[in-house]
Amino acid sequence: MAVKSVVYRHRKPQATDNYRCVEDLEAFLQVYEERFERSYGFFRPYLQHVICRYLECGNLRNGFARVKCRDCNHEYLLAFSCKRRHFCPSCHQKRVVEFGEGYV
Repeated sequence: MAVKSVVYRHRKPQATDNYRCVEDLEAFLQVYEERFERSYGFFRPYLQHVICRYLECGNLRNGFARVKCRDCNHEYLLAFSCKRRHFCPSCHQKRVVEFGEGYV
């Protein structure tokens, strides 16, 4: 069985529009009712937890694993992810790829 070679690409969630939209969560929550509630419904308290996890996703300051190749000794830091589907584009895409491989 062949082992797939995985190349880690550091992502920069702070540079995305999605991140900037909710980066200042307090300000977002203050304007939600006025600007978004009519279109999207009331803000469910669980969403605040999901957004906080998303804002922490991929940030080395919030925890990481050190990954090292036994053959070439190359190593890198892998930031912990939020593991949230649908809201976090990075984690959602990972799940889509993992799920889709079973059907190829």
